[in-house]
Amino acid sequence: MYWRRRVVALGAVLLAMILLGWGLVALAGGVLKSRGAQGPPPGPPVAVAADAAPPQCADQAMRVVAEVARPDFRVGDRVGMSIVVTNAGDRACLRDTNRVLRELTVTTPAGKHVWSSNDCYSESTNEQPLLQPGQSVRNDVQWSGQMSTPDCTAQGRAPAGDYQVVARNAALNSAPTPFRLTS
Repeated sequence: MYWRRRVVALGAVLLAMILLGWGLVALAGGVLKSRGAQGPPPGPPVAVAADAAPPQCADQAMRVVAEVARPDFRVGDRVGMSIVVTNAGDRACLRDTNRVLRELTVTTPAGKHVWSSNDCYSESTNEQPLLQPGQSVRNDVQWSGQMSTPDCTAQGRAPAGDYQVVARNAALNSAPTPFRLTS
């Protein structure tokens, strides 16, 4: 029994040494393979500057347009409108199109306030798309035809007549886009 224990213990030590040697050879072989014919190991890592974040779009590089779905609508129909913000510059840039910074305003041709997309909506959003040169971001709105005031007081339905819509993004305003409500 004594000799059997000695043989088992000696076998376990021998097996452990073989496994340890095999592991070291495998590790050394892996290191040598990874070096391959490249020569000495590489030096310490070198810090590389990451690409700089794209700049904010300058107002001069932007174009804002108000669009209507068609030129004539019947009183009571929903009027489809859009604000389109386009990078008209020659470099990619970020443009803040936060919900509070963009607005569609309907007025009479004489300039009387009829409705604004911001009259009853003040929730801020975090929207800063990266716009490539010539790329646009579009926001669609359906106006119900109800008139309103900046303090969100309902004023009834807009009557038949000529109107215009102006789009705004921050300090940039579009040219007025005319449309008509018919009875």
